[in-house]
Amino acid sequence: MIIAIVNSKGGVAKTTSAVHIAYQLSKLGATGLIDADPNRSSRAWAGRADTAFPFKVLTELEMIGFQGKFQHIVTDTKARPEPEDLEAVFNAADLVILPSTPGGDDLRVTANTARALQKLGSTKHKVLLTKVPTHYKSSDEADARSWLKAQEIAVFTGRIRFYKAYDKAFLDGIPVFQVRGDAKAKVAWADYQAVFKEVLSCVAG
Repeated sequence: MIIAIVNSKGGVAKTTSAVHIAYQLSKLGATGLIDADPNRSSRAWAGRADTAFPFKVLTELEMIGFQGKFQHIVTDTKARPEPEDLEAVFNAADLVILPSTPGGDDLRVTANTARALQKLGSTKHKVLLTKVPTHYKSSDEADARSWLKAQEIAVFTGRIRFYKAYDKAFLDGIPVFQVRGDAKAKVAWADYQAVFKEVLSCVAG
């Protein structure tokens, strides 16, 4: 399967999502993660020679040499995709994931991207709420879901909560569940496990 992680905003856990979804896909077959963002954040995280990630992180040009060698591909797309980029994603991907924090401007930009995909005829894109506040009194997630529903934009039931364990994982070049000394590391991983089940359901459906 081909999964594209797309958003025009930075800081919405696009790379975090690409890395952790690629990790889980690699359990199902040979997986490649294309780092198409000029910042090369996925490569910085999971592309180190001494890391234990069970998938390859490649640039678009490097992927040419691996044609036909992967069962699954995840693309960490560049920020601010052009219309032709969205069209290419629409034509190639089995599922387009739009990560977004529940913040106002992030949601606005994400909704605009979703509408652009809808204009292309896409029914295979879905918003993933990320960096969701963990405080029990926060209404950010519920408010974001309500607003997206009013916009008729599909949203994953699962969400990715905000934990510092992700920062530690990036600095150490490991998946979040391997972070030591942080009680929330496995909780953070459980969030992506739940979302991945939905990913498989979306592609199968």
